[in-house]
Amino acid sequence: MANIMIVYDSLRGNTQRVVNALEELLAAGGHTVKAVKPKAVDTAEVEAADCLLIGGPTYHKSLIKTLEPVLFQLEKVDLKGKKGAAFASFGWSGESLGIIEDTMKNLYEMDLVAPGIKVKQTPVAAKAKKAVEPFAAKILEAL
Repeated sequence: MANIMIVYDSLRGNTQRVVNALEELLAAGGHTVKAVKPKAVDTAEVEAADCLLIGGPTYHKSLIKTLEPVLFQLEKVDLKGKKGAAFASFGWSGESLGIIEDTMKNLYEMDLVAPGIKVKQTPVAAKAKKAVEPFAAKILEAL
């Protein structure tokens, strides 16, 4: 059983629906999952996790501003070789995924175990879960 940490923020609830689906699917795979927003990030917990997922919405063709400080904070944590993956939600563009993935891969030197996903904004939780299922399955395979 792996300890999975999800660091995320949500602007209009879409990323929250993605996180809810991830929590459900990964926990059903027998893993412990903890999801936290930027202000609640404990770097010791992140470092102790077996897998780190980071995600957030795209806002004005960039990463939501609340995630930027936590990305700098995590730079001080030893994440080299740690398993991880990125996800994003979007309404019309989706640039935040590339920013998060580049940071995880190039700055943190993490082992990205699944290609990142962008989930189009939807108020329907079942639709978000369906979009997340293949992503969660790849993460589960890697653990």
